[in-house]
Amino acid sequence: MKKYFLISIILFSAQIMTSCEDEDLDVVPEYLDGINTIDTEEKLQLFLNNAYLNTTNASAFGAEALFFGDLLSDGMFASSYLNTANFNYNALVNDFSFYGSMYGTILYCNIVINNTIVEENENVHRIKAEAKILRAFAYFELISTYSATPTSGQNQEYGVPLVLGDFDINLQQPRASVAEVYDQIISDLEAGVEGAYDAPEYKNYLSKTAARLLLSRVYLTRRASGDAELALNYATQVINNSPSAFAPVDPANYESYFIGMQNSQCENQPETIWELDLNFNNNSSTGIGSNLSLPSYYERTGTRSSFLFTQNFYNSFADTDVRKGMFTATGVPQTDDPTGLWTTKWKRASESGNFVRDIKILRFAEAQLNRIEALYLTGQTGTALTELNAFATSRGGNTYAGTDLLNDILTERYKEFFAEGYRFFDLKRYNLPIHRTSNCIECDLPANDLRFVFPIDDGVLQLNEPLTQYPGY
Repeated sequence: MKKYFLISIILFSAQIMTSCEDEDLDVVPEYLDGINTIDTEEKLQLFLNNAYLNTTNASAFGAEALFFGDLLSDGMFASSYLNTANFNYNALVNDFSFYGSMYGTILYCNIVINNTIVEENENVHRIKAEAKILRAFAYFELISTYSATPTSGQNQEYGVPLVLGDFDINLQQPRASVAEVYDQIISDLEAGVEGAYDAPEYKNYLSKTAARLLLSRVYLTRRASGDAELALNYATQVINNSPSAFAPVDPANYESYFIGMQNSQCENQPETIWELDLNFNNNSSTGIGSNLSLPSYYERTGTRSSFLFTQNFYNSFADTDVRKGMFTATGVPQTDDPTGLWTTKWKRASESGNFVRDIKILRFAEAQLNRIEALYLTGQTGTALTELNAFATSRGGNTYAGTDLLNDILTERYKEFFAEGYRFFDLKRYNLPIHRTSNCIECDLPANDLRFVFPIDDGVLQLNEPLTQYPGY
């Protein structure tokens, strides 16, 4: 059964924003709720729902923020978003618009977290814990995109602005350091582990399990002293100690988990730790539809179909690998040399209609692969290789010799998460270059190149005077 947990906030927001009477010209009309009148649990939940909705925006994880991680990778090519695909972007010319969406999410989270009017109880504690996990997710995506990785040693004073208070139209906020932002992310996620639900009824809500998985991701990215051990601990907790609502996908159901026509095959599944709710009512607010959505670009019949994977990447899969079945050469442009392959991973149609299939953001497979990576980083290479090969075998894939174990781990991650936005950021966090072997104009991005950090749009800089552009742009 399709969920509509975001409908009420759309209607609520419409009430706040609509203006048609003279009295609506008041700065704060008396009949509308302001921040100081969020005085019930229901209103607090509405603002949290709006934070989720903002994350689902087409310029955020409804489409663009997710597919840029593949568009900039070494196994996919495209006939649109060519500036991005060719690493050709700057503060004036770029395709990146999710900076504002992520801070919009943070705005709503802050309103929830900072509320002191609604009396604290178990449910309010849960709402605020979810808001902290979501705020941490937004800040992690911002710092991963607009700053150098912590292990690069480059420009560590250029984090992103840390905004933790309520909305202030006059706020002028400079960049915090990379370390300060990571400290805040970890603090928020630890609070989420303490206060969120163990297993929400629907996977559209964040949970303790989601917070633990994100902590493992954060520690694998920061990699300060002791972080690998912490990443290993959190990933292992997700695998071994999560409620039964979270579990690995059955390999026999792997393909239907992504492309089954029935919602019961694809949504709210044990493999999913967090997914974004898409439905006819909120798509009008998020901007998701035939013009901008994941299936619009990835699917063969998409209205803007233009994202294809290379023959080299496709051929890296064993014929027995269940994931290889999620590609098709039907209808590919014959002008490409060599021709590419579409993926079927993002399906336009479902039993509920077009463009309403939930978007998977966090999966159980990441906990498994994060654990393997953490084992490698803590020197337990034999166990890491054994678990890596067990994971690959569960998909029917090739096993690895382990002579270049880090590359093997990153390769398996790409095979598992292709079209899910991981590859660019996996290479970035290890300060590795991007090397394309076909279907490219700009084929190489050297390690630690400036363009691993996205420019902040010039319009954003003009609105926030203390905010400085990343050096080099």
